[in-house]
Amino acid sequence: MSLKLKAKRSKKGISGAVTALILVIASVIIALVVVGFAFGLFGAIGGTPTVTQVGTGALYNSTSQKGYYEAIITLHSTGNVQIVSATIVGTSIQVGTSDITGAALSAGANTVTIYFPTAAGFTPQPGSVYQISLGLSDGTTVQVAVTYTGTT
Repeated sequence: MSLKLKAKRSKKGISGAVTALILVIASVIIALVVVGFAFGLFGAIGGTPTVTQVGTGALYNSTSQKGYYEAIITLHSTGNVQIVSATIVGTSIQVGTSDITGAALSAGANTVTIYFPTAAGFTPQPGSVYQISLGLSDGTTVQVAVTYTGTT
């Protein structure tokens, strides 16, 4: 009988305390990953960037390009994306990338200048707020607000 008892004691394995510690560590790692995805902390990994406006932009008669309105807006992006079009909502005034300075957005704050041609039928009023719809390269659109100031 002592031979059987001795054989049982010589078997090696992981103790219960080590097993419990491994399970606790694995549970904490899984919980952190789930919380990270739930709150968008890992949004930059394979996700589409989110673009939002910071403050209210300004729209005025351009002094650098005669016959154009100039809109300056600040955008915050969570990743790299391109502005491919801009339209003043409620008008037929639309421009492409060639009329947008700073169209390539990177993660963080970005200052964008958009040059809209003056058009018959659109007469902005000083102090009025206008919406601009921005088309992005990932197929999404972002609405931004600008206040018309008249001149710089």
